[in-house]
Amino acid sequence: MLFNGKMWALLGFILHSIGLYSAAPTEPQNKIERTGPDQVHLSYGKNAEEMIVVWSTENIPKYSSSSYVTYGRKAGSLDMLVKTTEAVLKDGNPRGLGLIHRAVMKNLSPGTNYYYQVHSGGESSPQYQFVSMTDGEESSVKLLVFGDMGRHGGAPSLKSLIKETKTGAYSAALHVGDFAYDLDTDGGENGDEFMRRVVPIASTIPYMTCPGNHEIAHNFSHYRYRFSMPNTNWPTPLDEMWYSFNLGKAHFVSYSTEAYFTNNQSYVSTQMKWLINDLQEANKIENRKKRPWIIVFGHRPMYCSNIDTDDCTRKHPILRGSLEPVFMEYGVDLIIEAHEHSYERSWPVYKNVVYQKNYNNPKAPVHIVSGMAGCNEFYGICVNPMLGPRGRWSAFRSWFPGTYSYARLNIANVTHLSWTQVYSLTGDVEDQVWIAQDKHGPFNPVFA
Repeated sequence: MLFNGKMWALLGFILHSIGLYSAAPTEPQNKIERTGPDQVHLSYGKNAEEMIVVWSTENIPKYSSSSYVTYGRKAGSLDMLVKTTEAVLKDGNPRGLGLIHRAVMKNLSPGTNYYYQVHSGGESSPQYQFVSMTDGEESSVKLLVFGDMGRHGGAPSLKSLIKETKTGAYSAALHVGDFAYDLDTDGGENGDEFMRRVVPIASTIPYMTCPGNHEIAHNFSHYRYRFSMPNTNWPTPLDEMWYSFNLGKAHFVSYSTEAYFTNNQSYVSTQMKWLINDLQEANKIENRKKRPWIIVFGHRPMYCSNIDTDDCTRKHPILRGSLEPVFMEYGVDLIIEAHEHSYERSWPVYKNVVYQKNYNNPKAPVHIVSGMAGCNEFYGICVNPMLGPRGRWSAFRSWFPGTYSYARLNIANVTHLSWTQVYSLTGDVEDQVWIAQDKHGPFNPVFA
């Protein structure tokens, strides 16, 4: 009998329970001393002609000067050079590598393969390569999407994500909050190790992020210093943890759900003003015609079937009350979320009203929760069960102890995109849906 995804998950759960198996590799007993450029990762710049690269070193004079990146179209001829800016990550990082380097590779030709190396203190990284952002004229782009991936429990998804990246099929990865569990754990060493483990992904394709609740510690310092996103200052100010970028036929928006769950409510109003301005710009006739899909991603969901006490389980969720009307008004096609360690796909829904039970020209946004890359709870088994009744808005849901999965997002053309949720351990497809929309634009609620 062949095992399917859930049967593998059940076997993993049983072995976890009796202590014969762990999803995490054995951790070294002693700290490994690292020298030279470390934790190299990419993100998109402000346009198709830029790519940002960030890496870490020890915070010593040797590495605090003469850091730069070389890059070029040929592996043996890295004929372009740009110097770095540096920042010291102190808060919550007494044992981690404290010096963060950032450089912006410029004058890139869109959709072109480049090779690059980063250099600090006379030492160099291996040579990596990437494909620069396309200019928006291509017909299809694919992304890897996942949330809630820890250093330990996330190991099964990580292996599969690395394998997927090596195919060369994907333009970028979206990590929808909660990194490492946590980046500041063990004085920052846990964050360093996590960032090393994602290098095979993040050094090759842009690693696009949003903050989750596990990044709140020390005023989000590890998130703000370790990652640099488009059109924001760096280290990222607390009131700039949101951004947008264009890719293929889509406009992507990363927003912070955590602004609603910190003590400074001014972040909520600042983000909302920025968000409305961004979506208004995206909805201008010429912009919506060029990039008809609007896709947003933030960590905590607005709808969920879980039986914990998170915001999405409440009668009047905070996020739904604030953000849902904005996303409806400006015609957001897809809302990607995580936080719950489960998978759930909604029908087109607004204010708990299902607009249709199909995806043919949806008349309201579609929500997808994909927080199953692998947390660290209960040896990676993860909680947030779905054991109760499901809402009318829930089209598909999946949760099982020890199950890991991630998604492939394919923006096929101006009218069609697909979402495929994949079991990490087997590669089996857990769920797949096509959304067809030839009437892109603001949605009109059927009630006041």
